[in-house]
Amino acid sequence: MKQYLLLIALFILTGTAFAQDHHISQFYAAPLTLNPALTGSMGGKYRVTALYRNQWQTVLEDPFKTMMASFDMSVKMGGSNADKLGVGMFFFSDKGGSTDVSTNQVSVSAAYHKAMGMRKERFLSAGFQLGVARRDINYNALTFNDQFDGTGGYTLASEETLPSNSRGYSDLSAGLNYTRFFKSGRSFNTGVGIFHANGPNVALNEEVVSRLPTRLTAYLGSELPLTRKITILPRMLVYVQGTHMEVNTGANVKFPLGGYNGSALHLGLWLRPVYDVETSMALDAAVLLIGFETDNFAFGMSYDANLSSLSAASSYFGGFELSMTYVGNDENEGVLCPAF
Repeated sequence: MKQYLLLIALFILTGTAFAQDHHISQFYAAPLTLNPALTGSMGGKYRVTALYRNQWQTVLEDPFKTMMASFDMSVKMGGSNADKLGVGMFFFSDKGGSTDVSTNQVSVSAAYHKAMGMRKERFLSAGFQLGVARRDINYNALTFNDQFDGTGGYTLASEETLPSNSRGYSDLSAGLNYTRFFKSGRSFNTGVGIFHANGPNVALNEEVVSRLPTRLTAYLGSELPLTRKITILPRMLVYVQGTHMEVNTGANVKFPLGGYNGSALHLGLWLRPVYDVETSMALDAAVLLIGFETDNFAFGMSYDANLSSLSAASSYFGGFELSMTYVGNDENEGVLCPAF
């Protein structure tokens, strides 16, 4: 296992491999990382979100851990006008492996939500995002051949010349979102986003160039009442980055819980097929979700059952996620973003 981790670290250091983004299963629970145009897209004045993901715990001694937190708010524009301006910021941290390869990023974003239609039942939103990030690696966790003391230990000083263990870069993203509400209680939204539009160089070695490939994201979702008490929420997300494509498709079923404070239970099932030039299209995981929501608060928990070629080594355990969302001063109007 140490040999595999060392190979991964060397790819990062030399910049010969293209970096790729994290992925999360509860993508609607982290709206500012899904699309900058979703900034301020809630039925209230402000929103606080937090998400934690633990991946490959059964494969790695030090599994990959992803943490996200965000705050965004919306302001009405022009008196009785239903237009809104959204502003927000989020923090993202991704860390894993025995070498503590980590990425930390802080971003600010803004979006304008234009109301359309006689009843202001449609919204077209445009947003952008600007962030600063830093990538780090812990060289103290690496060992090299010249450190071998000849008796079974790696105790000698290494003469290897290593590049800086840290690099900072800027990140630019933008997106569009469209939301439509219907009298029947149905709703529909779709959007596209472009991330890393400036192609930042993320190589630790300043003598080489390793651009973070642009990520193109497209998604759609709907809320469809089946009966007076049961609602189905189908979702689909597709993103393409470099030679890699990932699809998340599935649905949540929403059941009311007594009607107090808008409380409801969510049960969801998702499939995640992926594609790259080496393995072509293959089913990577099935995702199970359970969630609870009220008018102001939403809590989600999901489990990724790994179905890829690593399923035997991982014991079918891919990842585990927890998400929390709080929407303050609920107004029940405006550009609605689903919680899960």
